[in-house]
This record gives sequence, structure tokens and C-alpha cells, in this order.
Amino acid sequence: MYSEPEDLGLQSLLAYGVTFRDSCFAELLPVAEGIKRRAYELLAPLSRGVVVLSTCNRFEVYLDSPAPGRSEEVIRSLLKAPWRLEGEEAARHLLRVAAGLESQIVGEDEVLGQVRDAWLETRRAGLTSELLDAVFHSAISAGARARRETRISKGVLGYPQAAVELGTRALGDLDGRRVLVVGAGMAARAMLRHLCTKWRPASVIVADRNPARASEAASECPGAKAISLAEVNAIDSVDLALVAIKGGPRPELTNLRSRCKVLVDISTPPASTLPDYTAREVEAFVEESARARLEEVPKVEALLEEELDRLKAFLKRKSVDRYLSQIMRVVGLIVEEEARVTAKRIAGGEDPHEAVLTALNSTVKRAFFPVLSYIREDPDSRGHLARELARRYESMLSLRGEGYGGVPEDKA
Repeated sequence: MYSEPEDLGLQSLLAYGVTFRDSCFAELLPVAEGIKRRAYELLAPLSRGVVVLSTCNRFEVYLDSPAPGRSEEVIRSLLKAPWRLEGEEAARHLLRVAAGLESQIVGEDEVLGQVRDAWLETRRAGLTSELLDAVFHSAISAGARARRETRISKGVLGYPQAAVELGTRALGDLDGRRVLVVGAGMAARAMLRHLCTKWRPASVIVADRNPARASEAASECPGAKAISLAEVNAIDSVDLALVAIKGGPRPELTNLRSRCKVLVDISTPPASTLPDYTAREVEAFVEESARARLEEVPKVEALLEEELDRLKAFLKRKSVDRYLSQIMRVVGLIVEEEARVTAKRIAGGEDPHEAVLTALNSTVKRAFFPVLSYIREDPDSRGHLARELARRYESMLSLRGEGYGGVPEDKA
């Protein structure tokens, strides 16, 4: 009995989710990991494939051919007021996510890795599908291309990174420089990560009111030294001082300006005296960077549409390949059957040449009968297929050479 291959197309794709834009997201965040596990447990049996993308800014579920009704019930039992996207819109959304267009900070890089990790984790567990593999691979490729071919991720994305970049702008670069970071909170840690990821300073000192916290923050930079805030006055000089500490002006930092070439203080109000750059200048720098990235959005959107078209073309080819594979399977069965009949004829005394010739003619007629009858059924709309096939068969004859029977050789 004929069994039609499962179609491979975006019409089978469905996405649900809540993000930082939704009021209910804050309630979801603390329990996201548990909901993620439940989503896989409940939805995997109800679909060909499932991928859950869970980050600090979004919780999204991508499904291939979910069971009607039942999958929707599961989603709504897990998520409060989720949005729903189907087919091409679901794929387009994932491409936008990977490119950073749906991020809280447009163009941020981290989300591309999060999309990749979510897919690979699920793939290793055997829970994806051919469709989801194609869609996620396309999204990752599109995200990488967006960052490579546009400036969507160029520039500074947050105040701590901007503070480091302003210091870099003033000094030229930070390789081989002596840097002091005052503070041990999240902002100071972000400064340290950005500093030691992008540059190779000669030395880094981390100072805080709590020496233990300073030591903990210093772990962000290999080789960094931790000191107490009171010890800052004992430092001879540094090239760059970065300050991010709460509590207003600090007496320990009164004379810091005289012992550094550039002083950037993003504390509010400033903790140091007469800094070169304060939170106000840093904010302007971030806004300037954001405007430049937003100008790139139309370029990225055009690029994503190209990638979406490529994805749709790829899925069409894969769908056709499935049918062609089924055709070749049937032809293979015909060949095996004719081979058995031919062997019996030869064993019964029939001339081998005549037996093989009869088998080949029978194989060709049986294999081509569905194609020829399909064309003859409607010559008005299918006649062009006959013309194209005739042209291609004639071109095969022109390729024949010595010892070559007319079937194009595999050049691989």
C-alpha cells in the first residue's frame, strides 16, 4: 500500500512564548527551569520535535507538527498568556531572535549562543526533527551573517562596557596599561569582564570597601590583585581608573584624579572628585551607539528575508528528495524482481544476451510507465514535461563516449 512521505514544510512549524515585553514574564523567570523540563516531558510525545529556548529575557517553545488541541492545552497549562506564531511567521521570529532584533538591547551577541545551545542540547537528547534542525540551523546562520555583514552588534551595549570604551578612546588602547577598578558589584564585574576579554592590561587592581568582595570580583581578570578601598591612596599611579561604587563621594578617592591619566566614574552621584567622564557622558555614549545600531535594523531585516527564502527553498528540495527516494526504492524493487526472473530464464537454457535484453526492456517500461501515463493523462498542462524530458534524454546521448552508456557519471 502506498504511504506518502511526510511533507517537510514551514506549515508544520508552531511557536509559543512569553518574553520580557510581556507583563507575566517576571512571574515565570524564577520557575523557568522547571517549566522547561515539563515542556519537554509533555510535548515531546505530542509532536515530531520540540525545542525550548529559555533565557533571562524569553521563554519560547518551537514545535514540529504538534497534536491539534492537546499541545495547545499543555502550553497554556505551563505558560500564562503566551503568544502564538505559525509557519513562516514562527520561522521569521526565530531568525529575528538569533539576529538580536528581538532582544532587550538590540544587537546583543549573547542570544545567538543561547539559540545554538538550546538547539544542540535538544538535538543531543534526540528530541528535534528534520524540520526543526533546518529552521534552527538557518536561524544560527542568519544571526552570524547579520553580525558579520552589518553593524547591528557593533558598539557598546551597556554602561559598564561603555565606561571601559571611553577610557580606551582617551588612551588609544588598554594593552599593557595599568588599570584600577573601584567597586565589586555587578557593574564593576562587567567592567572587568569587558576589560580582560578585549584587552591585555599589564596589571589590574580591584578595590572595594569589602576586601573579600574585591577578591571575588578580581577573579573576573586572571592575575588581578584585590585591595581594600583604604589602600587606594597607597597606589603610585595608573593609566585608567574605573569607578562603580554606591554611597556617594568617598574620601579615599578624593585624590585619585591626580594619580591616573583617565578617570571614569559611573557612580551616581560620583564617588570620586573631578572625573573625566561621569554617568552622564557614559549615557550619551551608549545612546550614540544604540542609534547607530538601530540604523542597521532595515539592513538586517532584508538579510533575514533572504535567509528565510533560502530556508523555504531548502525545505522544498528536501521534500522533493523524499519523493524521489521513494521512487528509487520502487525502481530498485523492480530491478531485483527482473533480476530473479532473468536468472531463472538463463538457468532454464535461454540465451543470456536475450534474457538480459528482455529484462532491461521490461525494467525500463515498468519504471517509466507511471511517468509516461501521468503526462498522457493531461497533455495540455503536462506536455511541457514530455518536451523537457525528451531534451534531457537527447543530451545524454550526446555525452556518450567510448565505453560510456549514456548515464552521467558521478564526478564526486
